[in-house]
Amino acid sequence: MTRQSKKLVRLVALSFALPAVVFAAEPRREMTVHQGPERVFSQPVSQIEPSLEGAKATGRNGRVGNEFVFWGYRLASGKPAFFYACLPAAGVDCVARRALICDRELSVISEHEARGAVQKLDCKPICQPEQTAMPCCTGGEVQLGLVTGVVSCS
Repeated sequence: MTRQSKKLVRLVALSFALPAVVFAAEPRREMTVHQGPERVFSQPVSQIEPSLEGAKATGRNGRVGNEFVFWGYRLASGKPAFFYACLPAAGVDCVARRALICDRELSVISEHEARGAVQKLDCKPICQPEQTAMPCCTGGEVQLGLVTGVVSCS
């Protein structure tokens, strides 16, 4: 076996092992969301969740895995809260992920269902790189039913 073919075998083995490691980990809270809910929903958040009427965005936004995102708000009463959206898919426990928004106890203010834009991609571990924004992936934005809600942290 040549040196180049050994490298290829290692690359192939790694590409199959890496997704198993990535998917095995439990999702955790990350404060890495920079876009607001207007990227997901075509209507104002106060129409989706009436408790957000008069609320102001705080910019404290995050995610718990790829299927759950949340945005920080200060309600009209002055109380801090988070608006969230979760894609209820196989293997996704929206309630468990909701519990990770807060560092301490969480109170549910409201919960509903709303349609929102979701990036649905099918990515392959090995492919020929293309000149696209997401090489090795096909798919795009679709409208799906999402679990939404507002919570506050105590």
